[in-house]
Amino acid sequence: MNFFGQRTYSLPGVRGFKDNQPKGGQTTLELLIALSIILTSIAAGILVFFGGQSLSVSSELNDQATYIARQAVESARYEARLNFGSLVSASSVVAGFSRQTNVQTLDQYTKKVTVTVSWPVAPTGTRSIQFATDLTDWRGYVDLGGDTGGGGPSGNWKNPWTLGTVDLGPGNAATDLDVKSKIVYITAQASDVKKPDFFIVDATNGQSPRVVSSLNTGPSLNSVDVAGNYAYVANDDDDVPLQIIDVTNITSPLLAASFDPPGASEEGEAVFYYAGKVYLGTVAAAGPEFFVIDVSNPSNPMELGSFNVGADVNGIFISGNTAYLATSDDSKELLVLNVSNPSNITLLGSYSAPGGENGESIYVSGNIAYLGRSSGSNDFITLDVSSPAAPKQLGVVNLGGAGVNGIYVRDYLAFLATNDSNKEFQAWNISSSSAPVIWSAFNFPQVATGVDYEDNLVYVSVRSNDALRIVTSQ
Repeated sequence: MNFFGQRTYSLPGVRGFKDNQPKGGQTTLELLIALSIILTSIAAGILVFFGGQSLSVSSELNDQATYIARQAVESARYEARLNFGSLVSASSVVAGFSRQTNVQTLDQYTKKVTVTVSWPVAPTGTRSIQFATDLTDWRGYVDLGGDTGGGGPSGNWKNPWTLGTVDLGPGNAATDLDVKSKIVYITAQASDVKKPDFFIVDATNGQSPRVVSSLNTGPSLNSVDVAGNYAYVANDDDDVPLQIIDVTNITSPLLAASFDPPGASEEGEAVFYYAGKVYLGTVAAAGPEFFVIDVSNPSNPMELGSFNVGADVNGIFISGNTAYLATSDDSKELLVLNVSNPSNITLLGSYSAPGGENGESIYVSGNIAYLGRSSGSNDFITLDVSSPAAPKQLGVVNLGGAGVNGIYVRDYLAFLATNDSNKEFQAWNISSSSAPVIWSAFNFPQVATGVDYEDNLVYVSVRSNDALRIVTSQ
């Protein structure tokens, strides 16, 4: 044994042979293995280092894009509060990121804002993030008495189904309805003057709506619009064409006022509430058929002005200082009026539809007006009203002579209440204003007389005992 504790052996002819003496080939192999391990470790370290840096950069870019998108959404909110009408689509480049703000009109007082921010990713790809929100014109919300329809449509509206129904009893045929916060206010024609013609339905549970109260106002009612705690109804009585019902307590509605505007001589036919005023349309008379009434004190309505239409006013839609009237004048089915000064209402423009049939219903969303007619071959018409003095026809749909009694537009869909004996309820895709496409239809027991929308539910009044139908998407 030597100094290092190594044992030595003596073999014949060999001196000092040691049992742990390495050979040259083994040493080289071990060095190569060790070097390989070291290089692999270094490579792995480099990959982890740069991979971590890549993830860090990616995360930082995503955070920057998120900030830019959220900033755009907040800017849209601010713009909507200042001037809702000025909120439009736009694109820009911010700090190297592409930002696209898409503004889609859902209805007259609601817009969907979608912000998409994208950036390049090496070598040729891109990444993006997206934020979306619905914005409501709060001034419009107040002006409409809090009735704006809630959220936009969802689900499959190509396959709608009936969620719930309500029977008003024999001898009561619904003429119109309005929905606010899942409470449905229905007007009706009664077979007997002693029967109720105004009903309130609690549809909080859409599958089991129930009548919670009713009221007898007189002969019959033709139209209703609800704002705040009051329902404004057009009465089928030439002595009191407008009535105001206090619905503060939905289980016990009270008649707050009956009003015969000076100069009115016929029955009330259409009614629309906007910004503390009621706009009333009547059947054709010797005097005016369109009235503006101050209802800031609902128990004491006062006429502010009137306009001689020379025809029945079957439908009314108010947008700001502009009134759109659907009339029975077959040469002016649509009238556009300036009502900024109710004591001096002036004619802005008119539209004569092909075929010479009456205008029955009207709805306006943005710069597009949707006109329904009572019958004929051109029943549903879309119009560009960006220039009110010259409404321009965009599209015409033939429903086979089935009149359109009610229209409600929400986002890409127009919901129609019609006279078609097999398709009383219809949904149309209006993504192309010039070429609406039928989306779905339902067969009801009788004619559909009115339609309203709230939170992906469509409420239809029907001229039968089974007077309310609640429809939704699959």
